[in-house]
Amino acid sequence: MIVIGITGGIASGKSVASNVCKKYNAYIFDADKEAKKLLFTKEISQIVLDAFPTLNSITLESLAKVVFANKKSQKKLNQIIHPAVNKETLKRIEKIRDENQHSLFVVDAPLIIESGSYQYYNESNFSLILITSPESVRIERALARGNLSLDTIQDRIKLQWPDEKKKEYADYIIENNSSLAKFESEIEKLIQKIINDTKS
Repeated sequence: MIVIGITGGIASGKSVASNVCKKYNAYIFDADKEAKKLLFTKEISQIVLDAFPTLNSITLESLAKVVFANKKSQKKLNQIIHPAVNKETLKRIEKIRDENQHSLFVVDAPLIIESGSYQYYNESNFSLILITSPESVRIERALARGNLSLDTIQDRIKLQWPDEKKKEYADYIIENNSSLAKFESEIEKLIQKIINDTKS
């Protein structure tokens, strides 16, 4: 089973890329969704409440207000969540590998590089794809989803590394700044290349 990490800033196109991978019998591990599930587990929610005394309860709304307010708060939460997500990722890779039903395991995660997880990808010979896109385009896409305010989007962009900094850590870089069809085609070609390179 081939393991691929797909990373990039908010609204860069990670989900689209992951969906393309499904054509190749991929299991998709959505790190954001898994992090939210872990947040609501008894163990992690208690650790978060202890770390943030101003939090009365664990809701996405209250977390957004307290945690995404500044880099220091986000770093504190990430130090709790990232190890838990990484542990869950590794458990899931082993589980899916043992089941032998999928030829690809794709980790869709915005902070693979920022969290330091890329080091594990390097050690394990996993491929890491970085999707880049101009900030103005990403803001436009994120606003079109209708679930985040402009302020929230800009705050999250500020808390992520710029694409230029992330490029040095990625194995492959794909720009998503033209048509959806072109982007999907480029993802397909890259996945085929990774599969062929692994076989050879």
